[in-house]
Amino acid sequence: GNMVVVNTETGEKELLQDVPAVVGQGDCGLLDVLVHPDYATNGWIYFSYSEGDTTSNTMVVDRAKLDGLKLVQRERLFIALPYYNKPLHHGSRLVLKDGYLFIGMGEKTDLKDSAQTLNNHLGKVLRIYEDGRIPEDNPYVNTPNAKPEIWSYGHRNPNGMTLNPTTGELWEHEHGPMGGDEINIIKPTLNYGWPVITYGLNYDSTVVGEGITEKEGMEQPLYYYRPSIAPSGMQFYTADVIPLWKGNLFIGSMVLRHLNRLVIENNKVIKEERLLTDKNWRVRSVKQGPDGYLYLGVD
Repeated sequence: GNMVVVNTETGEKELLQDVPAVVGQGDCGLLDVLVHPDYATNGWIYFSYSEGDTTSNTMVVDRAKLDGLKLVQRERLFIALPYYNKPLHHGSRLVLKDGYLFIGMGEKTDLKDSAQTLNNHLGKVLRIYEDGRIPEDNPYVNTPNAKPEIWSYGHRNPNGMTLNPTTGELWEHEHGPMGGDEINIIKPTLNYGWPVITYGLNYDSTVVGEGITEKEGMEQPLYYYRPSIAPSGMQFYTADVIPLWKGNLFIGSMVLRHLNRLVIENNKVIKEERLLTDKNWRVRSVKQGPDGYLYLGVD
């Protein structure tokens, strides 16, 4: 649960103070951190983390400002409901766009069927205003018993989300079970299928549900990995430092331990390359720095 400021010129690292306590077991922890695009004027830092304990926990989103090396003015923006007694599948990734905050939330494994119902936040991509308010035009605001923050559903465990700089579309990836990691373009009200359809298997090699990969009314992934790479982090490369990579999508791999490079044309993957396989790094995040280079977070 540490939050760290890194000087990219010297490598010096400094711990921030007054970071909230997190549940640090299983899939829980400090999950994502996002600096507001207008940070220079508003100072907001957004972050998601696991709150509670091993008997009752969930994912929450806060924002705060920096006073030196101390977090101040911390505000609670979102709580994923329900809490659950196992530290499983909290996602999560954050994206800010045009005053909205998008949040990816996992389905807590045991509660996977919740991804297909609207009375909870599990297995969903959610949309709120960047100050935590609920947008009046969210698709399920007026649906009885539905959570008003829901934007899309049928997700397993989102561990990457980013904006396509060319189209402005929200792209997401999520862990499959054994195989079937997915890349999706997220749009409101769409059902992305989990756990009804999947290209993966249960961890004991049995089929998930009816063992089907498509069904009417459910979206097909833009791309999927079989076997799983265990994707984490997601970044379109937009800089000129490495011209060959401009417009490519980069995803970290935790299980197959590499940086995954995808060449995209017309919203289709036309080439995949696996970089840095010799390093044996579990890549958890990938970000483009202001200097035009890619920065990797590794275990």
